[in-house]
Amino acid sequence: MARDRAFREWRLQEVLPAEIDVATARDIVLDCFYTVHGAHFEATKAHLGVSVDEKRVRQSAKGALRLAFRHTGGSYDAPTKAQLEKVMEHLDAQSRSWGTPEHLIRNHRAELQRVIARIREN
Repeated sequence: MARDRAFREWRLQEVLPAEIDVATARDIVLDCFYTVHGAHFEATKAHLGVSVDEKRVRQSAKGALRLAFRHTGGSYDAPTKAQLEKVMEHLDAQSRSWGTPEHLIRNHRAELQRVIARIREN
């Protein structure tokens, strides 16, 4: 089944300031996860007969990210840099289990590491 999936490439589309807050970084991680796995969430919803639109698919990706925070002992609503790094590790593992090609995981992780490096230390 994973071989039938389409995995999209993601690139950060904006120039980041020198420092960002953790919530901004979390939202960028969400954008990456949505871009890569949105087609899967869309296909799953369609298969279940659920209405499919971008808003609902994005909500599914956000729900998966919330679960990743919960699974790693963090809080989606009050993330820390350390929690976000754990969530990214969890999402890497989850993506592998879904059949995401390793080169995409590595590329996206490298791009997101540049985002994490800009998180403002409190």
